[in-house]
Amino acid sequence: MVKKLMILVLGMTLASFNVLAAEKVTAEQIREVILATDTAAVNQDTRGIGVHLGDSFFKYIEVTTEEIPLAVQLTKQQYLDLIERGWETIEKYSYLRKDVVINVARDGSRGESNSTIIETIRTDGKDMVSKVREYAQYELENGRTVIVSIESQTLVGDTTPE
Repeated sequence: MVKKLMILVLGMTLASFNVLAAEKVTAEQIREVILATDTAAVNQDTRGIGVHLGDSFFKYIEVTTEEIPLAVQLTKQQYLDLIERGWETIEKYSYLRKDVVINVARDGSRGESNSTIIETIRTDGKDMVSKVREYAQYELENGRTVIVSIESQTLVGDTTPE
């Protein structure tokens, strides 16, 4: 009886360690979110992006121009609405993410990714290439790793008509 009780306690202890591990943000989870949102972007699937954004998500966009720097902060819904309206007006779209670096907090409470995104958008028969540096923050929400914020900077001189 004592042996069975010890096995049961050991099993419960090991199971609790697995639950704790599942409650941490990992680099692999971040990679999965990046892949899912990149796939959704390529497919122009706004909903596919939205399911990976946290409830309190915000995006901060900074565009540096020679005249006036432009900065705007968008809520989750504003961001998704902007994406949806944008896709309705473009004739052709391509998307590439590169130079991805992922960091996870030692305690697994959060993570971040830094990457470069290159988008080519055709409107009115003209192509525009945009190169953006993206800094994303990830946390757990309802047991899932989600993006809680994105800060992006248009790289000066890299958004040009082709």
